[in-house]
Amino acid sequence: MEVDAVIKGRRSVRKYSDKPVPPQIVREVLEAGTWAPSPKNGQQWRFTVLTGSSKKELTTLFQHELERLSTKIGMKRMVSSFNSCRIMEEAPVLIMVWDSNEAKQLEESSLQSVAAAIQNMLLKAYDMGLGSLWICDIYYATKILKKHLGKQWKLVAAVTLGWPAETPQPKPRKPVDEVSEFLR
Repeated sequence: MEVDAVIKGRRSVRKYSDKPVPPQIVREVLEAGTWAPSPKNGQQWRFTVLTGSSKKELTTLFQHELERLSTKIGMKRMVSSFNSCRIMEEAPVLIMVWDSNEAKQLEESSLQSVAAAIQNMLLKAYDMGLGSLWICDIYYATKILKKHLGKQWKLVAAVTLGWPAETPQPKPRKPVDEVSEFLR
């Protein structure tokens, strides 16, 4: 597929079929992530791939933490997170994305490169016929999720993968002239 078609065709998919995604296809998506640029070629992205019972354990833990937090914060603020948890449960594959960078002076650029890795993964997934969703609602429960997975790295996002059960329409985009300025 042409790069413009992939960029403009990719959508955030929130409904998946229950058809499993072969491990080799997941590996190809992860490999695309590893081709992102990184500061000083640090390649600090790390991925934890969950399927089956490991995914169920994590999403159950996440759900319980969201329920606990909703009594403190209020359910209205947590609706998006509960929806994200449901999507994580339903997707055949859940990838937790980490930043293993320990050099604090490069912290912001390190995080940007992990984000670039995620974007590469989403584009590759679409190119292979998969649906995907970049989830940041995990921020409500980073401590408990990190502890559960035994990681000390910075938890950046979760990405769901699966065969799409929907074809979302494109969202409107602002024109380039509205979001850019050209200085001479």
